[in-house]
Amino acid sequence: MLTATSCAAGGPSASGTTLDQTSCDKITSGTAAGASPNRPGGGGQSLNVQQASLETGLPRTTTSSKTISFVGGAYTGTTEAYWKDLAGKFEAANPGYKVNIRIIDWNNIDQQVSTMIQTKQYPDILNQNKFSGWAANGLLQPVDSLVTPTVGNDFIPSFKKNSYYQGSQYGLPLIASTRALFYNKDIFAKVGIDKPPATWAELVASAKKIKEAGYTGYGLPLGGEENQGEWSLWMWSNGGDWKSNDQWSVNSERNVQSLNFLSCLANVYKVTQANPGQTNRTDGVFRPFANGQTGMIMGASFAPSLFKQWNSTVNYGIAPIPVNNGTEPFTLGVQDYLVSFKNPGNTEAVSKFLNFFYQTDNYVRFLTSQGFLPTTQTASTALKDDPDFAPYLDLLPIAKFYPSTDPAFPKAQGTLEAQLGTALTPGTDTKSVLDQIQTAATQGNGG
Repeated sequence: MLTATSCAAGGPSASGTTLDQTSCDKITSGTAAGASPNRPGGGGQSLNVQQASLETGLPRTTTSSKTISFVGGAYTGTTEAYWKDLAGKFEAANPGYKVNIRIIDWNNIDQQVSTMIQTKQYPDILNQNKFSGWAANGLLQPVDSLVTPTVGNDFIPSFKKNSYYQGSQYGLPLIASTRALFYNKDIFAKVGIDKPPATWAELVASAKKIKEAGYTGYGLPLGGEENQGEWSLWMWSNGGDWKSNDQWSVNSERNVQSLNFLSCLANVYKVTQANPGQTNRTDGVFRPFANGQTGMIMGASFAPSLFKQWNSTVNYGIAPIPVNNGTEPFTLGVQDYLVSFKNPGNTEAVSKFLNFFYQTDNYVRFLTSQGFLPTTQTASTALKDDPDFAPYLDLLPIAKFYPSTDPAFPKAQGTLEAQLGTALTPGTDTKSVLDQIQTAATQGNGG
């Protein structure tokens, strides 16, 4: 474990640990919390990332089985328009059927869906990033009753595998996204950085130069919006994981080290934006990067579509995620789902709509409008020459996923979303924060 060496800039963080320049440098040297790499993925595969192109209120179903409700998250400003247009096309092709669309901001969707579940006002179709807790509680319809074998067999195997609970598939893979380091080429040239960092130590050195030039060195979003993604990247890049041998290991020594490092970035090296523990990803990190104010962020494969939407002219590059402790290259594979709740009499209409959505033209139009990667093989083939998608499709084989097939994960995720950012308050015991998430994981049932 880290040891105190002097009066700390960051204060005590874990079991008496003191975060100061010396202890933070020790983390990036790979000599703290053990140096033997716990490789999160890749199997020796190289990571080849290319430059991405910049040119690039709900009625309740009660009497009619031909009327279904759809609830989904707002990925972009055009998400609602897409689903309403698709519903219109579906209704025109299937007279007598009706789809009521409700799109919710991702900052609010967890709370609103939780209320729906608690009050048993289940949507017929839900777009979410989780499913196993509801499957464990017997609330969901299995996929094989909802889509044709042609659709069911078209999913990329890794995404399909990540959609099962106790031998049955309950989640329909909707979208995928990957993560990589985005860096501002103009800022790098201005401060004399020749190449993007490949290690934590190099990232710190680069971020310091960028900060000294008047920019944010690294944009760190640990606010409640998708902070499990940012956390997973740093955890995995240091050789940690959510689980070890099928047991939850959120508060492992290696993971405590990773969270200490994020505190080092904010409180000792001081290379992040202000209040990273309360900063959300989209507006707090992606947008400042698109505006040319930030040197580096962990970007997503859908970020270019946001940059275009914001009329950004940022000159950026994409590189592999910097690693520590000799960890091999990897990426985070984020997968969102469509699920169907067991509302009486809704199976036929739900099935018709889902099969309609996964028709290649309809599905590809969703992906290109929202900027996400496909989860089906036919859509992957259709998009393989698209410059906005091609650089990321090659990352999917080395992707790591959240443990979303475990019903306890929603509890762990919810606690992490609420608590992780508090670890960056100077003087906070970082291990105690991870202990809270570990407790939620081991005691939660994901309901």
